[in-house]
Amino acid sequence: MLPEDDQVELIAQVAGGGPGVLLGIGDDAAVLAGGVLVSSDMLVDGVHFDRSRLSSRQIGHRAAGANLSDLAAMGGAATCLVASFGIPVGFHEVQELAAGLADHGVPLAGGDLVRSPVLVVSVTVVGHADNPVQRDGGVPGDVLIVSGPLGGQAASGYTLPVTPRLAEGALLAKTARAMIDISDGIATDVRRLARACGTGALIELERLPLGPGATVEQAAAGGEDYELLAAVPPHAPMPGWATVVGRLTADPQVVLLDADGRDRDDLQGHDHFR
Repeated sequence: MLPEDDQVELIAQVAGGGPGVLLGIGDDAAVLAGGVLVSSDMLVDGVHFDRSRLSSRQIGHRAAGANLSDLAAMGGAATCLVASFGIPVGFHEVQELAAGLADHGVPLAGGDLVRSPVLVVSVTVVGHADNPVQRDGGVPGDVLIVSGPLGGQAASGYTLPVTPRLAEGALLAKTARAMIDISDGIATDVRRLARACGTGALIELERLPLGPGATVEQAAAGGEDYELLAAVPPHAPMPGWATVVGRLTADPQVVLLDADGRDRDDLQGHDHFR
């Protein structure tokens, strides 16, 4: 089966773009006329979460948080959510799901309910940004920074609350030339960022800020941390919570350099179809 990014490219070839779409398939969120941002995420029981380990409210919380993180990566602010639930027979906690969505303080404006073999939570966020940050603006020499610790979700078994970095994204948008949220692990997402920029990248793994109990491998490839990875000019002001982890390079290769000087090209983040 083709990797996820290749499948996205195939979809974009036949169904991407259109009037009023300023930025379509291939970034964290679509940009529509007037600076409107739209992004969608879907969580499926047995794929993205385990109902034996998370409450229904926690599942709703994670679904909305993952979606809002896409807006944060564009430097945007949220207006509302729209959610669709696939409900299996015997599931009686739809109100708890909705309460989890509301945990982030963004209103739910509507959606849909269907019967489903397994629990499915699909969320679309609508927001806005005056100057959305795309993935493709970075240049060689730009510093790569992350907004917070990585690997904590993997170390916890993906049970920690999700905190979308909306305030951090809005601040980074003032200086960042490119930005992406770290949903699939920095090992994968830095490759996406570099590909969009037409550059390479160097990540110094020993610089990665580690979440509670996390190893370097979990920080690089664990995923679902929903921190931000931004490319900023080397002399730009650096927020106190940001950590420099590498840089964009003219060499088209992406290198994950460990403390012994080895390229850990074996580290790969999450891909649904790998």
